[in-house]
Amino acid sequence: MVEMVETDIKCCKIISEDVKDAVVLEGSPELGLIGNILGWLLVEELKMKQIGYIDSKDFPPLAVLYKGIAIHPFRIYSSDGIVLFLSDFIIPPTVSYDMSNAIVDWMEKNNSKELITFNSMVVMEKSDSVAAAANSEDSLKRLGDLDLPILPFGNVNGLSGSLLTRTATRDIPASCLFAEVLNQYPDPRAAASLVNVLNKMLNIEVNAEPLLKEADEIEDRLKELANRVQKEPESPIYS
Repeated sequence: MVEMVETDIKCCKIISEDVKDAVVLEGSPELGLIGNILGWLLVEELKMKQIGYIDSKDFPPLAVLYKGIAIHPFRIYSSDGIVLFLSDFIIPPTVSYDMSNAIVDWMEKNNSKELITFNSMVVMEKSDSVAAAANSEDSLKRLGDLDLPILPFGNVNGLSGSLLTRTATRDIPASCLFAEVLNQYPDPRAAASLVNVLNKMLNIEVNAEPLLKEADEIEDRLKELANRVQKEPESPIYS
């Protein structure tokens, strides 16, 4: 039986197997649900195994159904030198600082190689490009070698921002990949734009086609709804 190790921080605890020398990915649902959508794709495509979870009394009362089984809403997965922290709810701001410390403590204990987190940026018009930011000059240079545009100014919201600053204090390389979104709604196409970049960074082969197919289906439903609304006669303002 694999030994489960508990990392306990003020607000939360990580209960998981230890995985040494891994690249750590973080996916939580910010605008467009980019990290969450991409994280689920990685779980399926890389056949990742659940190795643990994060627990806290400050989490919302929630269980996630997966193939009919209730699972913890913030899970930890692993496959071939990659560890994924995957949340199915927005991390409360009051929890982000302590949770970031818990994740970085886990990384330090397991000699993790680097952190890559996923987020989004709101644009007026999408070009499906990916931008990036880092927590050090060395990490920034690596992103530049991948020909990724760097975000020079701005704020990094949510757990991504906390993790970038906390890893910097421990000298752990970290970067954040930003997908373009128009609004807060789930955007599988935007999440798919990160796949090619991640494939290059980690030398893996994840297929983005399932996300593109899902995006097509969503867009078709929206067009159908728009057409239906246009065809309906306008209701009089006064009767």
